[in-house]
Amino acid sequence: MLLAQQLHPGLWKEYGRDDLNGAPRQNWSNNCGVFVLMYTLYVVMGGVFDFSESDMAAARRWWCLLLLTNNPVKSDAERKLLRKRRKEMKTGELEKEAEADYISKMPPEILRHILLNVVKEDGDVAFFRLSLMCWLFHDVVCDASFRKDAHLAWLDSVVNWSAYSSDYKEMYRVPYKVTSCLCCGDLFKDFPPGYIGDGRKGILRAFYSTKEFECYCSADCFICDGNHYSPKDNNL
Repeated sequence: MLLAQQLHPGLWKEYGRDDLNGAPRQNWSNNCGVFVLMYTLYVVMGGVFDFSESDMAAARRWWCLLLLTNNPVKSDAERKLLRKRRKEMKTGELEKEAEADYISKMPPEILRHILLNVVKEDGDVAFFRLSLMCWLFHDVVCDASFRKDAHLAWLDSVVNWSAYSSDYKEMYRVPYKVTSCLCCGDLFKDFPPGYIGDGRKGILRAFYSTKEFECYCSADCFICDGNHYSPKDNNL
């Protein structure tokens, strides 16, 4: 509310989706944020709601293009200059250099074990974050064997394999593939039938006896490519 008063002092009225005449409903996807952005855009512009769940993939791309257009990515030279200026402003540079040197001299097995624990705690998002921190981390987490070990460690945290047969374990304790979506072309985590999750230790999203959207990264892309989907189609 403090931010609201700074933007526009006075009384504010809170609106929900049911207060917006004709607003489309989100059904079974993970498009919450995109729906909020689209609701806001249409309310501010006074438009008539004419989008639906099937438009979310296109809406995502449109918002991304809008952000990149208005907030262009800096060139390598600009980023290097910015890093140099930040470094000059910081104190204790010697300590930081010593710390970085300590990491680079750490035995690879120990570093790998530490990063595996980070991935187990934070899930899939840790791959992206760690790979951007430094080339040393990037090379470790992008290695196929590291991803396999991280995935199997996650499986072991959500499944009590001793309660099942060896055939069952052999069938479902398997790594995933990184596949290119047939619709948008993005790379995605392509699970085989079985246990599905985001890689966080002890957290299971679901168990699918069949693939959810074969060769597609999401329901949005599956539908946008001309396919029909209903939650009843999945044999959960």
